[in-house]
Amino acid sequence: MKTDYYEAVPSEDCLIFRFESISEFRSIPKIIAYTKLSRGSKHYNLSLCDILEGGKICDLSISNNSDMHKVIATVVKSMITFFGVYPDFSIYIKGSTPGRTRLYNIIISKELSEAKRIFEIYGFRGKTKEVFIPNRGYDAFLITYLNDTAR
Repeated sequence: MKTDYYEAVPSEDCLIFRFESISEFRSIPKIIAYTKLSRGSKHYNLSLCDILEGGKICDLSISNNSDMHKVIATVVKSMITFFGVYPDFSIYIKGSTPGRTRLYNIIISKELSEAKRIFEIYGFRGKTKEVFIPNRGYDAFLITYLNDTAR
């Protein structure tokens, strides 16, 4: 991975990662959480949240900490770590708002050539799943691990 990333501290089971988004203005504690979609499912939902005062987590915060690329690179590194422990599972991603889902679509489209070396990426249009096509509007994404070349 060419982009700088934050060192995220994983939980023992690699389902929770904690890190700090740091700018010249402030430091924001963040969490990346992988949650099984349903009992017996092979799909985990990925959530990126701010940790608010009092310990509450929020996936609707708009941080504007001028480090989006570094935060996204941190998420990707956590995905690689997750897949190192759970290679036969997949990661489901849907933004907490339509705007965030659009942003994820843009990021995946931009980074697709590098990401395809590590992941298989699918997009959902309604209930229809297809191999990800750049710049096509998707409602959600499903990512599986191809191999261990990224570790």
